[in-house]
Amino acid sequence: MPATTRRNVLMTFFGVIGFFWFLLHAVEYVYARYDGLQATLPLPDQLGLMPLFGALPQWAGIALTACIWLGLLGSVLLVLQDRAAVLILSLTLLASLPVLVWAVLSFVEGLASLGRVNLMMFAGGQVTMALGLWLYARTARRFNLF
Repeated sequence: MPATTRRNVLMTFFGVIGFFWFLLHAVEYVYARYDGLQATLPLPDQLGLMPLFGALPQWAGIALTACIWLGLLGSVLLVLQDRAAVLILSLTLLASLPVLVWAVLSFVEGLASLGRVNLMMFAGGQVTMALGLWLYARTARRFNLF
């Protein structure tokens, strides 16, 4: 008799949404950091985060990097229904908060957008996605869904 597994459709759905969210930002991150890719693979202007990555102070850049890559890992773990997703997504949430602090400080100083990127919307989106995924993973773990 084959082993049966409980596959939660909502967990897979939220994990896939988070995966594509953080994957888009990971692609933009790699594109902005490596000049060779810009010549071989031009991206549309709407996806260009290059001015944002250039304007970030080092502490916010490190936090954004951790947020993007940990969020991608946490989303994959959520799709795989691994309990480590809760820890990784909580670290993602913590890493997204300094970026939000920088966006608020920049907004107070009068810098509302860089290129086509609204700083408050970008940072708020990162925090909201990380918070939503973390809350869902934590709730799923509490109810023994994985």
